[in-house]
Amino acid sequence: MKKTMLFIGSVIILILSAVTFIFIPAMADGMGNKELVFGKYGNKKIEYKPGTEFAAAVNNYTEMYRKQGYELRESDYYYIYNDAFISAVNAIANAEEVKKSGYAPSSDKVNRDIVTMPMFADENGKFSMEVYESYEESYRNDLKKDIVNGHIWNRYSEDLLGSQSDVGGNRLFGLKTSDAELAFLADMGADKRAFDMAVFNKADYPDSAVRTFGESNKDNFVKYNLSIISVKESSKAKSILKQIKNEEITFSDAVAEYSDKAYSGSDGILYSNLGYQIKNILKNQDDAEKVFSLNPDELSAVIETTSGYSVFRCNLPKVEPDFKNKTTLEAVRNYIEENEASKIEDYFVTSANGLKANAATKGFAAAAKDSEAKYVKVPAFPLNYDNSSMFDAVGTGIEELSSAASNENFLEKAFALKKDEISEPVVLGDYVIVLKNTGIQKDAVTADAKDKIADSLDSLNSSVAQRTLMTSKKVVNNVSEVFFNQIMK
Repeated sequence: MKKTMLFIGSVIILILSAVTFIFIPAMADGMGNKELVFGKYGNKKIEYKPGTEFAAAVNNYTEMYRKQGYELRESDYYYIYNDAFISAVNAIANAEEVKKSGYAPSSDKVNRDIVTMPMFADENGKFSMEVYESYEESYRNDLKKDIVNGHIWNRYSEDLLGSQSDVGGNRLFGLKTSDAELAFLADMGADKRAFDMAVFNKADYPDSAVRTFGESNKDNFVKYNLSIISVKESSKAKSILKQIKNEEITFSDAVAEYSDKAYSGSDGILYSNLGYQIKNILKNQDDAEKVFSLNPDELSAVIETTSGYSVFRCNLPKVEPDFKNKTTLEAVRNYIEENEASKIEDYFVTSANGLKANAATKGFAAAAKDSEAKYVKVPAFPLNYDNSSMFDAVGTGIEELSSAASNENFLEKAFALKKDEISEPVVLGDYVIVLKNTGIQKDAVTADAKDKIADSLDSLNSSVAQRTLMTSKKVVNNVSEVFFNQIMK
């Protein structure tokens, strides 16, 4: 049985060219000798300086990305530092635990690793002491240290989660998964349902319905041309209004000198100028008519707004909405989507109910066509909440089902259907759908299916172990603070 072992944390890759300490040039400007401490594990600092686990990890990750052809920008180093921090925490934690056991890789084990390295081979591919000794002693010592650290990392990881080696089909060391457990889980994923699906896209809400709504709520879409002075204090707004009326200052000068421009640009013109948008910035809806009734060049009284107090000036007469105009219709559609989304949902639920009734006599595909719904055949999939990697995914490759795996309502209704039964309308993100169960199947439990689950459990165990470690009270993570407040500055 194939076993994939994912060790705790990010795997530290031994990159021989990176054993020397390299401070990232783009990050070094202005830092001088300033200490960069990215956090702690227990009493041990995780800092960026020669010889530390963190510095080695940063160098290794940087080289790894560069060797893969990535052109790293300064902002990319945040993710490198974050991954390196996780690696450093794991390395320190692993070393502490292994130290308690008394384990240390023997010099013979380290030497066996060295003699197999291609970099020390002669022209015949065999280890050459002459080639080995041509490298500086400090380099060789650093290399041995890295090898020792790698074995310590692996020792703890294998003891906790198991090794990649097995005997008689059973992995050495670490957590075990029984064949009965694998068979039980594989059987869960073997129970599948296939469907026909009719899809109504909410984006297809018809212009005729948009126009009807606009005509019934036309005051919301009257366009006003207003300027505004906005300040925080009522007394200041009243003083400004008095000065303007006394012609001590012009409206434009007041905008430039006093307005915080919460709702306008530097010219004072109100950004959002439709009736409902103006209502949205008013603290009291009763004040709306005071603004809407202004004549050109007329000033309002001081009116409380959501960010303070304002004085409005009417620049030009209001413009009544033309619902045959494409721009106006789009504004109404935006309003409905933001404030009356249930109307769109109700419209398509009604259409979906009609489709369901029609399908009983005409057939599902024909009913979908009559209702102008998209018809999709959905291959069989298991009940797999949140798309666990142990089982086949829900609706693979079908755009309309991209959020289905985490929608309990969808899964409950889909898997409650009997063969040939049609569902009630289901709201799923941007869609309203109707399902017909076209088949219930039970796949055979194969060795490949159990292998897939075993690999998923390995990955899950590794992720849980890492998450547990990183949320330990011993871990102090200051990566974001150091990166954004020290390095990027």
